[in-house]
Amino acid sequence: MPDVARHQRYIKVTKSSSRTLWRHRIKRKARLRTEAEKKALAEKRNTQKCAYKDALADCQDMVMQEAIKLHEQFPHRTVEYHFEAILQRTHTKQKSRKATRWNAFLRSEVKAMNAARAPDESRVKATQVGRDIAEKWNAMSQQEKIDATEGLMEDLEDHRNNKALASHNIPINAFHDIRATLDSVTQTLATLSARTGCHTALITVRGDLDHYNRPYVYLSDDRVGDFFQLALKETPSNFATRLEGYCTSGLREAAQVPISRMYYVNFDENITAPYGVVLDNWPLKKFASPGDIGSMVEVKIVYNAFRTGATKFRKLTAAEWEDWDETRFNNAMGHGSEDATNEDRNAPAADESSINGAWKRRCEQAESGAISGITGMGGNEVFVAKKQRKTRSDKGKKRGPKQHANQSMEPAVSS
Repeated sequence: MPDVARHQRYIKVTKSSSRTLWRHRIKRKARLRTEAEKKALAEKRNTQKCAYKDALADCQDMVMQEAIKLHEQFPHRTVEYHFEAILQRTHTKQKSRKATRWNAFLRSEVKAMNAARAPDESRVKATQVGRDIAEKWNAMSQQEKIDATEGLMEDLEDHRNNKALASHNIPINAFHDIRATLDSVTQTLATLSARTGCHTALITVRGDLDHYNRPYVYLSDDRVGDFFQLALKETPSNFATRLEGYCTSGLREAAQVPISRMYYVNFDENITAPYGVVLDNWPLKKFASPGDIGSMVEVKIVYNAFRTGATKFRKLTAAEWEDWDETRFNNAMGHGSEDATNEDRNAPAADESSINGAWKRRCEQAESGAISGITGMGGNEVFVAKKQRKTRSDKGKKRGPKQHANQSMEPAVSS
């Protein structure tokens, strides 16, 4: 969260003085239009807006096609990375002037000045010392200028080519862009809150695991933070962390429909059954929320598994989902038949060890990847937490045979 003391000056100015005009404006004479003219103008604006959006979409499709071609040629990068790299361009002028001997001399003099300074001193810029160096340059003869810049022209050309042709680091550029933009937006929201008294909450998370920015939370005052505690029962920072996990997990992309939240308990009932999504190659022995994993090493294992694509959510095909649903139904029917057998008091008593063994095998089958929707790496078993059913109040008590309804309703015959 940003430092509140940093924005105290805005609050003091707003509370100590009233807002006054600081410039004079001449009142503009408005042109009165008829309803027909207004309607025609609105239709014209809408037509231009739709045409611009269509043209912009066509251009974006062309760029995406070029990104796909780059991905086919360089498959070690994703299509999204190539798309961002194509759109990433410098804001400097595309046309540069020809390098001159004055440019080479100025660069060498500034470089020599900075080399003579101590490591903890700030570096000088050409704009700061350019006037003094220009006086020295103008006092030299033409031959002296040629001798002073001998060998410096080639070095200047190499320096320019390195700046123009060096590859950009897309994630770092995105990180600095997000950081600078959030600083500007935060200052704007702080002044807006001080000026109008409005309350603001801003939460920003990354959408790609290759990006470096952490979850960012800005609250205009403590009231907004208290609302998170009362309504959501968690701090804004924890909410931002969970939001980042949802945005970077790829669950929504796999399901192709909006999913309100992630379920770690009863994953098959809440995710696989309604959306047809399974999780392949979970790296740990137990499937749980990253917040419930007690080891930092295991958290990093899960993070790297998702980042490299080894672990991912996958959408089942129609045939796969039907097979999964049939297997799950048969498994549930097996549990139901066992419960009915245990309820039958007229059946002969079975061996306790055999019952426990059958029950254990069915539990293991219910926790296997074919039923739970979670598969481990290399075919390893993954324990998936299931919500336990409520224990019967008469568990462990000896019960007599069942009485039919017609027998219980007959009155007792006195002898």
